[in-house]
Amino acid sequence: MQGTKKILLLSVAITMASTLFSQSDYISLGTKQYQLLDRLDIKLRNDSILGYTTTKPYNRQKVTARIAELDSIIQTGTSLPIDLSKVDLYNIKRLLLDNSEWAPAYLDSFPIKKPVFKTFYKDPGHMYAVNSKDFTLRVDPLLNLQYGSANDGTGSIYVNARGISFRGTIANKLGFYASVQETQELDPGYVRDFEAKYQAVPGQGYYKHTGSKAFDYTDARGGITFNSGKHFDFVFGFDKLFIGNGFRSLFLSDFSNSYLFFKINTRVWKFNYQNIFAEQTAPFTYAYGDNLRPKKYMAAHHLSFQAAKWINIGLFESISFGRSNGFALSYLNPVIFYREIERNEGSPDKASVGLDFKINASKRTQFYGQLLINELVMNEILHYGRGDWRNKQALQLGVKYIDALGVKNLDLQAEANIVRPFVYTHYDSAGSFTHYNQPLAHPLGANFKEFILLAKYQPLPKLYLQGKIIAYKQGLDSAGYNFGSNLFLNYESRVRDQQLFIGSGTPVNSVTLGFNASYEIFENMFVDFNSTYRTYNIQKQEKTNVFYYTIGFRVNLQRREFDF
Repeated sequence: MQGTKKILLLSVAITMASTLFSQSDYISLGTKQYQLLDRLDIKLRNDSILGYTTTKPYNRQKVTARIAELDSIIQTGTSLPIDLSKVDLYNIKRLLLDNSEWAPAYLDSFPIKKPVFKTFYKDPGHMYAVNSKDFTLRVDPLLNLQYGSANDGTGSIYVNARGISFRGTIANKLGFYASVQETQELDPGYVRDFEAKYQAVPGQGYYKHTGSKAFDYTDARGGITFNSGKHFDFVFGFDKLFIGNGFRSLFLSDFSNSYLFFKINTRVWKFNYQNIFAEQTAPFTYAYGDNLRPKKYMAAHHLSFQAAKWINIGLFESISFGRSNGFALSYLNPVIFYREIERNEGSPDKASVGLDFKINASKRTQFYGQLLINELVMNEILHYGRGDWRNKQALQLGVKYIDALGVKNLDLQAEANIVRPFVYTHYDSAGSFTHYNQPLAHPLGANFKEFILLAKYQPLPKLYLQGKIIAYKQGLDSAGYNFGSNLFLNYESRVRDQQLFIGSGTPVNSVTLGFNASYEIFENMFVDFNSTYRTYNIQKQEKTNVFYYTIGFRVNLQRREFDF
């Protein structure tokens, strides 16, 4: 039955692809392009393409077309209503280079004196490129070699990742993308503690132990993309998604492993509407070994509305559930509220609703936030001080300040995340908002307050500097009592019904200080220096501190970071 439904989805996808126009894949999460796009969103305040930033990753073709349009205006000598630095202009050119299949006219701006073996790097942004009438292709190597040390008893730490990625289009009707990388890594002690507790490596799926401390895993992603006219985009893939404008997301983040999904994105007038239907992995233990892991499912949608030039408002809804016979077809309805469908199904699945906003208050300042409601007991609103366990809500508030203090390309960000106990948990483990033994939203789970300060500075076109401070307080379970921070515990095992507040349980305080410097030698080829200092203090226990650093070299991959 499950296989039949997957085939049905894929058949629909292929059928719709026959009516397509040019389509594209999506810009990988975490790449350097997102910082430029974030800055342009704030500076332009209300852009018909770049202004819809809540659902990520971004459509490569649409973003590139808009950037090319802005660049052409600049080249004609016409002034834009925004202030762009020399670094911004450089970043615009590099974005067009990285996405050259959608901006072929710009290839002549980046001449290559001598391609390697007369074949490779004819396109300076890609190892191998094909541009023909009915077929485009980009192939690139993936490499991340990092080596360093941690003073928590681990000693040497390292990341050794190698792989390949490719993307392209066929007959201007079908797009495709894929990447695969093999990784061996030895992480600081607190990351290994996470693996020991949850039987999961952060951000990854199946893995093996190599020796007593290191992990070995393969990260494979990919999908097919297509559209129907200019308003509808479709993706059938195995990858990660993100909903939000912050460093964290309380709706859906990219912290966990990739998963199978079918995504529909509709953009018309001032609305952007996205539907996600996903198959994920329910909580499991080592007892499964190499056997098939239990399945769970998620259906979610997000509606974004550009209410005024300076404000974007969004509505979010999701449901997470397990079914022995596969995906419940009634949840494929992209419009009706899931809670009503849930009632008709006669099954109380894990449903949540949310509200988000983004305010570009000026050409240098943006405010953003999210409110997630898993359950709200109305008669307890006036008695919130009772700490009723059923009031399960989460709140995010943040601000971005670009070109801070008049310093070009110095961008600051402050963010607060507050999550009550039991927000993402359920009485059925398959209904918890998790995937592959990892949270689907915030990596801390629930029952915490977190404050984040970020600084990003690009003083030179090829030099990227970043500093971060992450501080949080969380209530942990105590002596087997469930205080609502662990998403994998049945909420029926809660310690009590009331007097449950943020921080209830055994309090832990943690502060992380991080610094990164990256220099781009050639396009998407970096040398890195990373350092992190982390304190972790559980009440009435010895304080745990760790300092670790790495130096390294990477090509077309993002840094491996553990911000929890």
